[in-house]
Amino acid sequence: MDRDRYIGFTLILFLIIIYYGFFLPSQPVNEKIVSEEDEIKIIKENTPEVKSSDKEFLSDEKGEIINLENDNLIIDFNSKGGIIENVYLKNYDNNKSEIVHLYDGSESNINYYYPDENINFDNIIFEYDITKNSDYQKLRFTSISNNGNKITITYDINKDSYLINNSVILNEGFNKSEFLNITWNNKPLHHELNTYNEKNQSTINYLDDKENFDYLDYPSTDNESIELDDPLKWISIKQQYFNSSLISNDLFYDTKLKSNHIENDDFVKDFIIESKILLNNNSFSVDYYFGPNDYKILDNISTDFDKNIYLGFETIGVRAFNKYFLIPIFNFLKNFTSNYGLIILLMVIVIRLIITPLTYKSHISMAKMKVLNPEIQSIREKHDGDMQKSQAETMELYQKTGVSPLGGCLPIVLQMPILISVFYFIPNMIEFRGKSFLWASDLSTYDSIMDLPFSIPFYGSHISLFTLLMAFSIMLMNKTNMQMQANMDGPMKYFQYFIPVMMLFFFNSFASGLTYYYFLTNIATYGQMNIFKRFVDESKIKEEIEFNKKRNINSKKSSFQIRLDEAMKARQNKNKK
Repeated sequence: MDRDRYIGFTLILFLIIIYYGFFLPSQPVNEKIVSEEDEIKIIKENTPEVKSSDKEFLSDEKGEIINLENDNLIIDFNSKGGIIENVYLKNYDNNKSEIVHLYDGSESNINYYYPDENINFDNIIFEYDITKNSDYQKLRFTSISNNGNKITITYDINKDSYLINNSVILNEGFNKSEFLNITWNNKPLHHELNTYNEKNQSTINYLDDKENFDYLDYPSTDNESIELDDPLKWISIKQQYFNSSLISNDLFYDTKLKSNHIENDDFVKDFIIESKILLNNNSFSVDYYFGPNDYKILDNISTDFDKNIYLGFETIGVRAFNKYFLIPIFNFLKNFTSNYGLIILLMVIVIRLIITPLTYKSHISMAKMKVLNPEIQSIREKHDGDMQKSQAETMELYQKTGVSPLGGCLPIVLQMPILISVFYFIPNMIEFRGKSFLWASDLSTYDSIMDLPFSIPFYGSHISLFTLLMAFSIMLMNKTNMQMQANMDGPMKYFQYFIPVMMLFFFNSFASGLTYYYFLTNIATYGQMNIFKRFVDESKIKEEIEFNKKRNINSKKSSFQIRLDEAMKARQNKNKK
């Protein structure tokens, strides 16, 4: 592999690593960021005192827990406040092999507040009734004061849904008000083995009325808060593989969001949502989503709700590539097997077949450069110390022989979007969560074949076998590429060993499904290169190069070559003066 290709590949690789580790998109500067002191003031100002102008609604009694469930959810409701108390996901287990407790009311709270009459729903005991059939359940809470004011809270749940529709109706006894306030304090529990990674991937996402998607900073250990002037369509408390969300049938106004970092391994973070819901004839309707970050589900929930799955940068097309290329291939392959290790293997085969023309072209270009290399070295020795003359004569040689110095590099660069896309695809697809393959018990997290009694800086306290195999495959592939390039000396000679070691440290705690994919890709590339060698005759390439030389001996110089010659002459004249 020539020097230019190594430098280009390394720069691209470093850009990926630096971006992922340090430059994830932050908050836009045009939003109003809230300081810690302001946030305390906001909470105090917006947290009502425990009193009501309508004393008939107040109660010191304890609420009754009402349990409902469908095919996907187990939900506890509390008659005090008429609120959702607990939500469990029946079809998913946490890192302790228990069903996922997605929303824990003992540490979290949802509360409605009616500002015009200073009524805090949290202080009201509601009566309730339940309507059920085979496909549908309705829970209705009602509270009527002695003067006839009535509050009705309804929850509708379909049989196979992760959505809970919630409506609130205030009868004509209440003053006509424009808004009802909602405060949601949520401390989600950890569900994944890698709690550090889960914290880094947990945040609040939101979509405004102009369909601009944004979020609080992801990998932050600071407390993040923001006030939003634009109305919102939905707000999502997003974890690595699950989310708890509010989806408006109208809009949320004057929203304040906060994410507090928590050090312990019990809770991910402490999230606070404060907003106003527009009342229409003293009523409103919202949807709660409690469920997995499963693309095929989220895509049908609301506008851009699938963006709760981070599939890479939109600006350079990584997300679009995942959405319109990798996900359809992945869904197609799922029809043939439920073994996700085999699905990854089939993805590698399909993708390698698609990009085989690029790989072959790269190999041919490298073979041509290898044949041409003795002449290039001769030119460098001839003009030792004069870089411009050496470059000019080398470019002239390229032009006459019809060999492009970028011919081996460009096909690799064109493959980079696939490598980058997979980097975000596999770790964020919930389908890999909990799926075992060979020694890896869970393809969504690292595979540990040995736990160390100590932690190595930048490496961790475990050894991932798939990462070791990936590093070895990179070394094997680089060694084969080196054989395609003669007279590789200096630092570049040892570069083939530096990249695998760097990858060993960087990928040790990444999803085993990802390192397994990269290992297979490298092995497939190594196999292709050895197959290509059998069909590439260097003597014929040499004959082709000699033929091009004779054919182009009297050819005109390219415009680039002319400009290069002029620049060189100008520099020589300047040096003479």
